[in-house]
Amino acid sequence: MAEEDDVLAGYVAWSVNSSGRNGTITILAVASEHRRANLGTALCEHAFDAMRQHGAEVVEIGTGGDDFHAPARALYESLGCVKLPVAVYYREL
Repeated sequence: MAEEDDVLAGYVAWSVNSSGRNGTITILAVASEHRRANLGTALCEHAFDAMRQHGAEVVEIGTGGDDFHAPARALYESLGCVKLPVAVYYREL
């Protein structure tokens, strides 16, 4: 968690799989008034360091492909993450 003046400014949640080789950032959130201040970068780097300490060699992080999520994609790419060409399909049952 990141706080500013005792107010939650952002948080990151992550996990490392049982083999310990792959990590996942499951959620990254930064309050709108704290965006563009490198808080997302700091939270990701904190999670990356913690995952390394648990033996992770790679990390997965994802976001939406729409315009709203463009800043998140730019952040992840600036951190050295590579976008994979993946298609995910859903069907109503």
